[in-house]
Amino acid sequence: MFRLIAYAPDGVRRFPLDRGTTMIGSREENDICLPYTGVAQSHAQLSYDGEKLRIEDLGSRKGVLVGGRRVRDSILEILDEIRLGSVTLLVEEVAERDLEAPPPVRAAETEVVSAAERASRITPQVMLDHLAEISDWVLADVESRTPLESLVGKLLNDFGGGALFLLHGELAEEPGIKFVSVSNAAWLGSGEELLAQVRERLGDLEVSPESEEIDGEREGAFSGTLGGEPSWVGFHVFRAVERHYLLIVALPSFEEGGWSPVSSLRALGHLLVLGLVHHVGWYEPILPGRQAQKELTLDPALVVGESATMKAVLDQLRVAADPDIHVLMRGEPGSGLQMLARSLHLSSSRRHGPFVSASCSGAQPAAIEADLFGAEVAGKEGPVRREGKLVLADGGTLYLQGIEKLPHRIQDRVHRFLRSGEVEPGGTSEAIRVNVRIIATAREPLEPLAGRDLFRVDLAYQLSRFTIDVPALRQRREDLPLLIQSYVNRFCHETGKRMRGITVKAMSALLAYDFPGNLEELENISRQLVYLCPPGQPLDLSQLPDKVRLSTIQAAARVDSTSDLDLDHLVGATERAAIREALRRCHGNKSQAARLLGLSRNGLALKMQRRGLSG
Repeated sequence: MFRLIAYAPDGVRRFPLDRGTTMIGSREENDICLPYTGVAQSHAQLSYDGEKLRIEDLGSRKGVLVGGRRVRDSILEILDEIRLGSVTLLVEEVAERDLEAPPPVRAAETEVVSAAERASRITPQVMLDHLAEISDWVLADVESRTPLESLVGKLLNDFGGGALFLLHGELAEEPGIKFVSVSNAAWLGSGEELLAQVRERLGDLEVSPESEEIDGEREGAFSGTLGGEPSWVGFHVFRAVERHYLLIVALPSFEEGGWSPVSSLRALGHLLVLGLVHHVGWYEPILPGRQAQKELTLDPALVVGESATMKAVLDQLRVAADPDIHVLMRGEPGSGLQMLARSLHLSSSRRHGPFVSASCSGAQPAAIEADLFGAEVAGKEGPVRREGKLVLADGGTLYLQGIEKLPHRIQDRVHRFLRSGEVEPGGTSEAIRVNVRIIATAREPLEPLAGRDLFRVDLAYQLSRFTIDVPALRQRREDLPLLIQSYVNRFCHETGKRMRGITVKAMSALLAYDFPGNLEELENISRQLVYLCPPGQPLDLSQLPDKVRLSTIQAAARVDSTSDLDLDHLVGATERAAIREALRRCHGNKSQAARLLGLSRNGLALKMQRRGLSG
């Protein structure tokens, strides 16, 4: 039996193939519905007679891409790669008993159904099971590469989704974020909203005769909001390892019946703190579980996270690790391409061979050619040979960065090498046979370049036998809190500083920034934050670069396909962000802030009152 694995922008899906014909397209009426960019309404038809699997193009005049070749009609083999717009399909052979056919519904419908099912699963026993699993991770699983984000994410999913923030510091001051986990990336910036609600609730409890405080700990629950939507909000103020902490949990789909999870938050808060203390300093590759750890060996500097897009990249790495074929990785500079390439090398049968890097741009063509193929030049005591990177990588992997910039004349030599497996150093007629796997990276697809005669078509097919699209950092924002904390921890260890986390406002600004430099830019900003921050204080908004601080205003004004289009809400969010930034620049002076905003002082006061801003 055959099965299609679909690597889509929102995750990985699997479709079993029955005998007969199967229609693939973006319409719901199709047998396999793929509502993604570049997929036609009726894109392709699969025919399976029990022995052969055939694909026929229906959605374009040029044919579908199968294994890097455009075909109108073709027989499919196991591990053949099919490209339909932004979706990659892989043909897999499975036993009939292993087939699990998912219902052919849109991704949005799947999320709604699964959220309802998850909300119904939470019970006191299920909550105890989660606490026991986290406790085991804290006390016994000291060398685990299972991230805490994964364990807490499972807990939130059983509540039907939500957000969890662990803050460090006194409430009267500006507490810093030590840990955050959300089931929806849109809630990453809701820390300030939840903190304000908890402060207001605690202020009401201070004057209530029913208020009770035990050993400095406070806890409670109330009806609040998460991302502007109604939500159950629980909190726990406590001390652990001689420090003050605040745990906030917001659950939009949860309703209290005969049981409240408030008391469980007490144990959860202490477990999270102990876990973060116990596992501090571990910078092992972060994978979604032990099974994945057995299958892949990642670069020690790589932090993967829990986003669906990076899990899809891991799935593709697993598939590409075993077959000894050339791989093309597409992505923006700074998005971790070299670390992923090294991870693929370490996970393959070539792991004991060398991993050699080379650049295809930034130098004269002759220098690039000599760097790849080597050269022999005259010396005082006879010819001197400089070994090329292809020879140095014999038995291992050659990482070619920026393959789309490779000069055309060198493309001819690389193509000949891929066909013959022989390297001819410049200045000699000797041919050296080597065994090298190439992992190339490109910022853009090679097919359009080949269509404009800027890249050899046959070389593009040979290099892209397996293609992995690596997302930019702005496409995996849900991983940002983990990445920020990882970098901050690393630089704290390097400098010997002890920080008090990062303030909610600073985290919100970082989450709203697009990071055009991706991981490298995030690493530089995190290093700067640690260097500028006084010891024992949280990393604050004032220490961020101007371009990051202004990102909150830009994010408030940004409108996309997922935005709430209520005009007053959009205008209000932009006005609030602009007023906060003006007051920050003017150190709280309202007259100066009003002039900066082009308003009168009374006009600014009215807008602040209307938008719920104080001070």
